[in-house]
Amino acid sequence: MKAMVLAAGLGERLRPFTDRLPKPLFPVLGIPLIRLVLCRLRQTGVNEAVINLHHLPGAIVRELGSGRDLGMRLEYSDEPILLGTGGGVRAVADFFQGEEAFWLHNGDILADWDLESVWRMHHDRQAVATLALDEGEERPEARMVEIDAMDRVVGIRGRPRRGDGTRVVFTGVSVLTPHVLQTLPQGEVSCLVNQGLIPLLERDRLVLGARVHGTFVDIGTPERLVDAQWRMLPRARAWFGSLGLPLPQEVAPGVFLHGDSDVHPEARLEGPLWVSPGCRIEAGVIVGPRVVLGTGTVVRAPARVREALVIGGEVGGDVSGIYLPGASPAASGMGPTGTPSDR
Repeated sequence: MKAMVLAAGLGERLRPFTDRLPKPLFPVLGIPLIRLVLCRLRQTGVNEAVINLHHLPGAIVRELGSGRDLGMRLEYSDEPILLGTGGGVRAVADFFQGEEAFWLHNGDILADWDLESVWRMHHDRQAVATLALDEGEERPEARMVEIDAMDRVVGIRGRPRRGDGTRVVFTGVSVLTPHVLQTLPQGEVSCLVNQGLIPLLERDRLVLGARVHGTFVDIGTPERLVDAQWRMLPRARAWFGSLGLPLPQEVAPGVFLHGDSDVHPEARLEGPLWVSPGCRIEAGVIVGPRVVLGTGTVVRAPARVREALVIGGEVGGDVSGIYLPGASPAASGMGPTGTPSDR
């Protein structure tokens, strides 16, 4: 089974953090988003995937490589000019030659629902495309897909028609067939919805909407990135287990160590707290509550870290907010050593 992961976006709403790190590499509980996406796809039977790249492409390639450690084979599609959601997948049509259907998955979303049910619906009803749809999104303006009582998509953004069906949110995850690729223009910038799905609906082709249940977060803003950590931490063991990832240890109430870290016995840890592999926490520091330390983070004394997402590097002093090494201190709400800025 094959898939494409869309990872070429600029991450405008996460700037200036995305000036240093592409959005698909932002971590949730220490694991880059795109790695979590690939683990989910692997659990559904995907063993080959192609990833499109544009912004800071080398960082993504260095993180994932050939995909061997994921048990997958990865290829990359470079886009010097962004081709959009339609143009990106159309450019790799040869990768899917001979496939009856394949996954298309945004590389910057967090979800824990069952992908297999989406695939089964698509296969059983022989749709041309099946969209994973979420009903829990609170923003009414995001409910752009309309489905009828038989879970058929009848309109997207009011096209080709607007009716009285249920309005839901397209999650950016879908099962597509080669018919969709044939609808998209070759070698041009295009949108999967406007140039692919809506024309198919206008020709009365069967596009299904599979309603999914569970967590769905579009990691588009700093607030959503931080919120994702706290939504997933309470069920991290079950979630990591479902992805085939090593399980964390709860060493004190709400304090989780994931992998090997060097924590001095005289450091004070307060939950909820997540410590990723390779961290070092020195004597006399206080870490927590509501802190996630990314892989390889060093907390040097004296330090008080609370209400913080630290994405690696060294920190000291009074730390809160998002800290990314090399990012603008004003943007992260912290001074160069982690102390609060004057803003």
